[in-house]
Amino acid sequence: MHEHLDVPYHQQDTDYYCGAACAQMVLHTIGQPLLSQDDLYNDNHNHTIEPSAWSSPPDGLCWTMNNRQSPKHFTLDSTDTEDPISRTICWAIHRYQCAPIALVFAGNHWAVVRGYTASAAPGTSFDTSYTISSFDLNNPWPPVPAPPGPPPHTDGDVCGSGGNRGVADINVAYSTWQMDYLTPNVFGTQWLGKYVAVCDPDPPGSPMPPSSPERRKRFDGERLLEAGLVREEVLGNLKEAGLLSHPVWSKVFDEVRTGEPLLVQRLDRLDSYYWIVPTVDAQGGLRAAVGIDARFGDYQQTMAVRNPDALLFGFADAEKAMQRVLNRQFELPGDAGRLVVRAQGLSVHSALVWQPCRESLSPFYPFRMILLGAHRLYVRVFDGAVFTTLTNNQGGL
Repeated sequence: MHEHLDVPYHQQDTDYYCGAACAQMVLHTIGQPLLSQDDLYNDNHNHTIEPSAWSSPPDGLCWTMNNRQSPKHFTLDSTDTEDPISRTICWAIHRYQCAPIALVFAGNHWAVVRGYTASAAPGTSFDTSYTISSFDLNNPWPPVPAPPGPPPHTDGDVCGSGGNRGVADINVAYSTWQMDYLTPNVFGTQWLGKYVAVCDPDPPGSPMPPSSPERRKRFDGERLLEAGLVREEVLGNLKEAGLLSHPVWSKVFDEVRTGEPLLVQRLDRLDSYYWIVPTVDAQGGLRAAVGIDARFGDYQQTMAVRNPDALLFGFADAEKAMQRVLNRQFELPGDAGRLVVRAQGLSVHSALVWQPCRESLSPFYPFRMILLGAHRLYVRVFDGAVFTTLTNNQGGL
């Protein structure tokens, strides 16, 4: 069964306003106007016991959700294991018809959870009799580009239309949710090692979770899967994941064909790779991108694209990425000098790369990595922005 809430998507206004954007989206669904993200961020950041470690801290975000409206009551849930939080999220959607906000990517980021697929609807917040298959998210990253706006945000604005305007619809397989999204927080001390979400009031259940559903590995993982094989298998993956029969997601994949897959290497994990497989319509317009584990072949997640002309992977090509940096100078961090890029001294990493960081908080927005001796340059594939380092030093960005 599927439950899906209508939570209109809006981007975060800066690279550290994810908590403010999530609050803006959820508060708007329960009767508030589209409040200023500046004001919401100030509320989040200034009502906490731990301001130095966070942009939007958990207790500050919970304070904002309760003090910016009256019909709902939100609680901050923090547990030692993932399962109780995931089930509380399902229960909040089912019982209260209100989207929770989850702390994801080890505390780096906040995302709105607006739907789930499961074997049955939960009976209580601590019901363990059903199995979860996937979650639907609003990820407010990337931040809005330069003017024209929004902000100010309005109903039906360009947020979520693709490229530098973000993507409104993301489906995450439960195994990927467990491994990549709802992972233990690493920032500060108050919620260190905890799984965290801001939900409606019923408490999470027992910290002793039932056994997790078995991950559906299609291959043994001894070698990376070839692009052609992944391309052939992707519709089977989607069918097995239930998306082709899902009342919302099935429309995304109606009459599509697969494009050329892109291989991505995780920089923060050993021997971890995934394929991004574009799906396009008859005119070649991008309809969705599907994440597939590059070793084991199982479905990870999907991103739907509302604007088929959106350029999400314009700088994935190695030659285009090189042209972004050739004959330029880049300031190195820590006053280490300027890096001069010469054609004879560089090489391009064969795979795209990604890790959760301030520069990208979505696995569908990876980088092309260019090596110059001991130095690295990272060209973000959707907009060509160039970075000398990927930063990961504050929670709740």
